[in-house]
Amino acid sequence: MEMREIEAFLEVARELHFGRAAARLGVSTPRVSQAVRALERRVGGPLFERTSRRVRLTPLGERLRAELRPAYERMERALGEARRDAGAEVLRVGIATSLPGEAVDGPIRAFERTRPHCAVVRSAHPNTDPMRWGGDWPVDVFVGWLAVDHALIQAMGFDVGPAWWREERAVLVAAGHPLARRAAVDAEELAGYDILYPSSAPEQLADSWIPPATPGGVPLRRVPRHTSASLEEAIVLVAGGDVLHLTIAAVRPDHPHVVTVPVTGLPPMICAPVWPAGARNPMIGEFARVTGAS
Repeated sequence: MEMREIEAFLEVARELHFGRAAARLGVSTPRVSQAVRALERRVGGPLFERTSRRVRLTPLGERLRAELRPAYERMERALGEARRDAGAEVLRVGIATSLPGEAVDGPIRAFERTRPHCAVVRSAHPNTDPMRWGGDWPVDVFVGWLAVDHALIQAMGFDVGPAWWREERAVLVAAGHPLARRAAVDAEELAGYDILYPSSAPEQLADSWIPPATPGGVPLRRVPRHTSASLEEAIVLVAGGDVLHLTIAAVRPDHPHVVTVPVTGLPPMICAPVWPAGARNPMIGEFARVTGAS
């Protein structure tokens, strides 16, 4: 297999969307499609089911992803260590899958201009991943969504860089849901509906994203239905029509049966770089400084 085929396959498997995968990889959508088709010819069967409405992995694709993803991440780490041993500067940057690819390009390119000899190696991960990695981080710094008051994550042993931007809250609902036609939804109204809860993240951190109660003190009906931490799975669950996903306004799912509705009454989220306190890569501080000012 060629590396471009593996990278394209894994990115489409993560995004379940060829256009977004291409944006993540910095190549054209036809190039990603060609690479996936080449890999399908190599393995002798389809890896994705493609329709006009969605892309999803076949059972063969699921098995191949399960085998390739750990090996690919080990290889990326090995290459990064080899570059460091050779004296080259390398910064492994994880990007939350809910971040638009085009939105992160500007800050990262600003950093690359200031450090042309530092190789930036990007990878995409669900926003909950860093909190599950513990002390074995596969990246140097992760850029994702945090509560405006991020004292909790600092207490968990992380440093937080300057915010790239702030985003107001929103909720994903099925197109036929009673809230779908609303211009905005007050946070108090959310108490009447089931809301997805990211049980894979530490409870206190998950509570900072999906609060246990509305600002007025009414408990929210939080349901842990995820089998993975991916935004794509959340979108599929919402499309079923009986559950909501509380997120940020920047999330605009490419799904004909899911819409984004703004939520008022909740504090915004920030997009910011996060890394373990005491991390030794000297490029992390420079990355946080330059990208926070871009």
